[in-house]
This record gives sequence, structure tokens and C-alpha cells, in this order.
Amino acid sequence: MSTSDTVLLFDAGAGTAQGGRPFQEDRHTIILPDQFPAQTSDKLAFFAVYDGHGSELVAEHASKNLHTLLVKRPEFERGDYEGAIKGALEDEDSILLESFMKDNNTEPAVVGSTVALCFVNLTKGIMVVGNLGDSHIILAQRDASTEMPYNIQRLTRSHKPNLPSEKARIERAGGSVHNYTGTARLGTLNMSRALGDLQYKNPINTIDGEVNQSSKARRAVAASPEARGDFLSHEPHLSRVTLTSDKRYALVAMTDGVCDSTDDGTLVGHVMKKSMRGERAADIAQEIASLSASSTGSDNATCLVVFMDGVSS
Repeated sequence: MSTSDTVLLFDAGAGTAQGGRPFQEDRHTIILPDQFPAQTSDKLAFFAVYDGHGSELVAEHASKNLHTLLVKRPEFERGDYEGAIKGALEDEDSILLESFMKDNNTEPAVVGSTVALCFVNLTKGIMVVGNLGDSHIILAQRDASTEMPYNIQRLTRSHKPNLPSEKARIERAGGSVHNYTGTARLGTLNMSRALGDLQYKNPINTIDGEVNQSSKARRAVAASPEARGDFLSHEPHLSRVTLTSDKRYALVAMTDGVCDSTDDGTLVGHVMKKSMRGERAADIAQEIASLSASSTGSDNATCLVVFMDGVSS
């Protein structure tokens, strides 16, 4: 650890469970400073969870490539991490589109993934969080004497088709939101932003009949082909946090199989109780994922736990 660092990455780990689903379509990524693919003297880390739907293809591809795409963006070298994250998500969709167009692989058109990611410059004390869909990231501070959490913040935002701003965006793009069995949907999706699902994005959604869409998918279309924009967006919600050398932090990233089964305060409180008993981040994360996926009919569940300490805390 350099004396110039602002925060120290103390521990990080992830856990995942299949739950009641026939397949495990969640993925996660942990890139520690000694693994980070950038030529810099700063200590950098990357954490992300991905919740695939339709299949694991998009979640798997993004989990292996998104952090590399981030580093390759010209914005990254300038320290514009928000711009780099936006660009990397766009690049990921472009790669999926190329697979669809060149390899005649229709899967990227009909399957996709949420993403909740966290990039940290430990040296400068900069953290940037981005998300698409309904996977989330929570940040809490830890009391230096008791280790109890406080100032618990959800740094991500759910992207659902029935939210007024999302519904308006979809309709401006020539799309339509419908209600199926009590759930607002964009075609077959219960989210309005995601990676993949290219049938709801340009240029595929402008070509009628290009993809063998279901009747529900076709209902997402309200405008003529020439008037269609991206019904589904890969534009992330972004948050920047300044980490200081006198604070201690706990971060939890999770797919909806976890966050739909508990509330943020209860979850972070449980994480810290386990940590105070000496349990490692990976073991805590696995227990949370397993508990979340233990009920009949439960979803895939993935949890990622990170502890960071300010160097003077």
C-alpha cells in the first residue's frame, strides 16, 4: 500500500445460488488492483453483477469483457470514468450486434442482461457506480469503533417500463408499454434498460421480420420502422462518490434475486454482523445468496461484498 492511496481494499468476495430456476444465468466480476488491465500507477478495482434473462449468453460475455472495454475507452485515460462506462456499455452492445449480423447468431437479439457495476480508483478515492435494469449496489459507512453501518445509500436506480420517465422515453422512441398479469412490460421484458435484447434496439427493431419475435415482443412496437429509436436503452444510471481517508466503507452489489427478498438496511446490517464475527466477504456473500435462493420458486441470486478502509481510519 502506497502512502498516497486514499483507501485500502480490505476484502472482496462473491456468492451465487441457482434458486428455483432451471438454469443459473447470473454472473459476476471481481477485478482486484493487481489484475486490473490498465497501465497506471493508481490502484484500480472493478466489481459487477449481471442478471441474464433468456439465457446466460449476454451476462457471460459482459462479465468477461466489460472491464476491458472500459479501459480501452478514450474517456478512461482522461479520468472521465462516467463517460468511459457509458462508452463501454455501448461497445458491448456493438459487439453483440456484430455477432448477430456477421455470425447469424440470433441469440443476442432475444436474450439480455442487467448490470450493476462499480469502478474504484483507490488511490484518488473516486468511486463510480452504473447500472442497467434492476440489479443494485449499496454503499454504507462503518463506524470506526463499533463497525456498525450508517449512511446507507442505494447508488443505483431501477429501470422499469412503467416509471413515468421510462415510459415517456419508450414512447418517444416509437415503442409501447403493456401490462401482462399485473407487470408492466416492454415486449417480453419487465425492465426498460439492459444489455443485449437487440430486437428492441436499432437497427434490428427497424427491420420488420428480421427476428422471429413473439406476439408480446411485437407489442413493444408502436411506430413505423423509420420512426423507431431504441425502445430498450443501454444508457446507464450513474453515481459518483468521493471516498475519504478517514472513513470505512462496506459495499454490496446484488441481482434482484437478493434485493427483492430483503431491504437495504437489513441486508447491510447482516453483512456487518457477520464481518464483526470474523467472516470473510466471500463467505458472507455466499450465505446471503444461498438464503435468498432457498425458497421454492426463487430466482437466481448473486451477492458481492466489498470492504474498504480509509488509510487513516
